[in-house]
Amino acid sequence: MRQMVILVVYVKLLFKLKKMHYYNFSDLIIRLKWGYKSHYNSIKVLKNKFTIKFLYLLQKIGLIRGFFFLSNENTLLVYLKYIRGKSCIFDINLISKPSKRIYWTLNFLSKNYRRHDFSTIYIVSTPKGLMTHNDILLSKNFSGEIMCKIKI
Repeated sequence: MRQMVILVVYVKLLFKLKKMHYYNFSDLIIRLKWGYKSHYNSIKVLKNKFTIKFLYLLQKIGLIRGFFFLSNENTLLVYLKYIRGKSCIFDINLISKPSKRIYWTLNFLSKNYRRHDFSTIYIVSTPKGLMTHNDILLSKNFSGEIMCKIKI
């Protein structure tokens, strides 16, 4: 009996350790993508500082209606935005991953901007915080890690 209790505690500890290595940003991107494809009004995502900054940026751009903290859980409720029944985001892809970080210079960003016209937004993590590639090209001071690509 004692061995079984120890085994159950050991399995619970392993499960907690595996959850610690969870990459929250990729989970957010996947939930946003499938939320829009399934025409949900809202989705729940895990709460952390980076997620809040990213959602605030999406709200500022106008790609989501808003987000709210759920007090009894460690989650956020994100309200998705649709215009005339069509989603504001056509596709969203993760570019930089924990195993492979991708950094672009200002010069490379401007070349990609011309190639994709105005239908794509890149979210870039800079020393000044999260910014869109348009903001970076206007300020001409920063470059950074490319987090995701959003097709409108």
